[in-house]
Amino acid sequence: MIMKTVYFVRHGETLFNREKRLQGWRDSSLSEQGKEQARIVAEAVSALSINRAIVSPLGRAQETAEIIRAKTGLATENDPHLREVSFGDFEGHTLPELDVKFPGMWEARMADKWNYRPPGGEANKDAIARAAVVIRRIEEQKDGEALLVIAHFAINRIIFSLLADIEPDEIVRINVPHCAIYRAQKENGEWRLSYLDAERADQGFQPGWLIQYVPENLPTGG
Repeated sequence: MIMKTVYFVRHGETLFNREKRLQGWRDSSLSEQGKEQARIVAEAVSALSINRAIVSPLGRAQETAEIIRAKTGLATENDPHLREVSFGDFEGHTLPELDVKFPGMWEARMADKWNYRPPGGEANKDAIARAAVVIRRIEEQKDGEALLVIAHFAINRIIFSLLADIEPDEIVRINVPHCAIYRAQKENGEWRLSYLDAERADQGFQPGWLIQYVPENLPTGG
């Protein structure tokens, strides 16, 4: 018997995403494509039985949440623990700019994505503490209720790692596309992940997770 269900979405594409600039805690508005992606996700979400939503306070997540709320009428609540992992001094820069300002640092980060901490920022592992707060909130929801989390690339993956006990080496390979909806369901005391491509919602949820197949030197997060 499935006791709890949580759905996770990422904000739509932003102008920074389009320009391949690192975001972290800096904000960037949704692009026109990002707004359309949010509408596609909202349409898929409207077909799911969800009771409420919690949202990152960052503007790109708020903008996405507003599009989803307009379609579904879902009540939303801000949760600061859903803020994206910070890139610190890297934020706002493209990789060519980082090569000039912080030579060798992006390569160091890519060599150890889980533990590397950018200057003034966070390592992925640093966000475990606030992800754990979100997990407690998820575990406290009533059996039979479904929650929607509207957040970001990296923080969603870290929450997955705690829910489904996924190792760091695998977590940093998981892809969280703008039009994907992840579902975590707790059954017999164990959480299981599946995903839906909102652009092909008729195909239904697939077990497991998506893996990144992108050049390793390109920023994809946020």
